[in-house]
Amino acid sequence: MVLSRGAQKVERVTLTLVPTADERSFHNVPSTFSLANRSYEWRHSADLSYMLVPKKISSSEILVDLFVNPVKKGKIVLRDVPKLIHTFVQKKIESEWRGLKLGGISRPTVATPPQKAFVRGTIEEMLGAHLER
Repeated sequence: MVLSRGAQKVERVTLTLVPTADERSFHNVPSTFSLANRSYEWRHSADLSYMLVPKKISSSEILVDLFVNPVKKGKIVLRDVPKLIHTFVQKKIESEWRGLKLGGISRPTVATPPQKAFVRGTIEEMLGAHLER
């Protein structure tokens, strides 16, 4: 499985994270959003490049799309990707994602990561209409 960086296709899984009773768990919602660039960015660890995009945040669960591009030298076998992802998520929960427990990891699927930059604007600009005052 060779993945390029152009119009790239990568592996995507949805992580289900369960907040603990600790109210600080909502401060640790995993994301690779860059305020400076107003878009999601790739980060790198020893075995993979990854992008974290939150999908749903509630008091019972947090759903996060994890886009993964394995960076190990040599041939990557598809059956190794879930193990790589599980190890990565466990390390993050132990170190950075305090107050969250792993509820589940979906099966990897091939997907295109988000490319769009988010531009801040008024609600009127977003809706394309003027609101009555």
